Amino acid sequence: MRIIFIILAIIFLTACSQATKPHPVIVAHVEAFNAKDITAMGKVEHPDIEWLSVNGSETETVVKGRTALAEVMADYLDSNPSVIGTLRGWSQNGNFISVTETASWTTDKGEKKAQSSLTVYELEDGLIRRVWYYPEQN
Repeated sequence: MRIIFIILAIIFLTACSQATKPHPVIVAHVEAFNAKDITAMGKVEHPDIEWLSVNGSETETVVKGRTALAEVMADYLDSNPSVIGTLRGWSQNGNFISVTETASWTTDKGEKKAQSSLTVYELEDGLIRRVWYYPEQN
């Protein structure tokens, strides 16, 4: 009986660790974001990517398409040159991956700031197809 319990515990722990490990496509996207490399970001984005913002019962499409997203990201990164993203709390259900993303930056006055947001990614053909951002938390 004890050996069965040990085997079941190993299976459970293995399943949990696989379900929470970082996904390489999303890691590559955030690494490219941190490097301010718009071209590298585009390589892991679906051509028809949609960037969505969720607030309560409302969902707004912020941007559609890889080219439009590249323009938005370039403007954002130009206006926030010190911003760095980090990821934690991974969970995956098929093509949907949720993670807590934290953006950290330094203000013009040298003040350190950070905010986190629950983010859900949808993958299609090995690329990021949709991203839902939920309200940020300080």
